[in-house]
This record gives sequence, structure tokens and C-alpha cells, in this order.
Amino acid sequence: MSLQPVAAAEVAQVLADVAQADPSGGRISVAGPQVSSVRELARSWLSATGTSAVLLPVPLPGRLGRALRAGALTTQSADVTGTTTFAGWLASG
Repeated sequence: MSLQPVAAAEVAQVLADVAQADPSGGRISVAGPQVSSVRELARSWLSATGTSAVLLPVPLPGRLGRALRAGALTTQSADVTGTTTFAGWLASG
């Protein structure tokens, strides 16, 4: 499964900017700068925290599983794309 994590601080900034502007009533999409697999994100977290764990696959069957495997939680057409990568966010914490 692929994810496109975005830093909460960047989302908060976008929300604040929209709240202060005269919104058109539309929807704004916000996404992170990189698409990564859950396994890659878990490995990054383990490395950054010095934690050791066995990574096990978790099968997601059915329509939801197919959608997630097809990239339903990612986008290439976000209105706002963050700049902080997951690895960068881990390093800052």
C-alpha cells in the first residue's frame, strides 16, 4: 500500500491560510511531497527511533484492499504539496 504523508504543521498552515482568505467554497487537497510504501515508512521510523521490530505483511482483501493497493491514498494533483518528507519530519523530532 502506498501513502503520501504530509506534515501536520504544513496542513495546519494551509488551513490557517484558507480560514483567513475569502474561500470560494471549493475543496483544497493537501498532499506530502513523496509517495512511499507503508513498509518504507515503517523502516524509516524503525531506523530513526532505533527500534527493532519484525515487519509483517497485513493483507487487505476486497474492494478496499484493491483501492489502497492502486494508490487511493495518493495524488499527483494536490492543490498544495508539502515540502517536508517523512524522513525529514522524523529527523526534526
